[in-house]
Amino acid sequence: MLGLNDSTAEYFRFKPSVNAWYVDGEEIEFKGMGVDPASLKTGWGKISEGQAPEWQWDERPGVKSRQPDPDFKRGFSVMVFIPNAGWREWTSTGSGPKMGLEAVWPAIHNGAASNADKMAMVSFNGAKAVAIGKGTTRVPEFELKGWKDKPADQQEAAPAAPEPAPEPAPEPPQSAPQADSSSDEDWKF
Repeated sequence: MLGLNDSTAEYFRFKPSVNAWYVDGEEIEFKGMGVDPASLKTGWGKISEGQAPEWQWDERPGVKSRQPDPDFKRGFSVMVFIPNAGWREWTSTGSGPKMGLEAVWPAIHNGAASNADKMAMVSFNGAKAVAIGKGTTRVPEFELKGWKDKPADQQEAAPAAPEPAPEPAPEPPQSAPQADSSSDEDWKF
């Protein structure tokens, strides 16, 4: 009621140790997301429990800058649209999430130029356990399903209860004719 919980940040996260996805700290049933290719940043991140993450971004995505110090690991940030939550930042320095995003990124990158101002519709097809060093992680398996117009800014609309309900209703009719190779059913994960 008072909004004094530990975290008021809006974010999206995959936890390989429990094979679960979280939006703003709450576990969700995750089937897919919209990805804004223009928002991708790569760089060096230092993520410590109980502290705000520190990032040093590359000048261009994928062009590795110098590591600030040994506590920083390679990572990424990308804006994703999560059904029933809206736009969230997804950042990670974890091996599994990085491998999952890197596997689907060539398809997203190759389609982005011909789909300017659209989001890549990416389905989540489970996560596979993979040995990394002395341990294991889970690598999310993604598949690019197509492209769709980006929804209106949901971050500002979400707090106002009346606003989100009207927006989804008009959107599908507008999106269906603009989707080149898909129907509205293709966007349901």
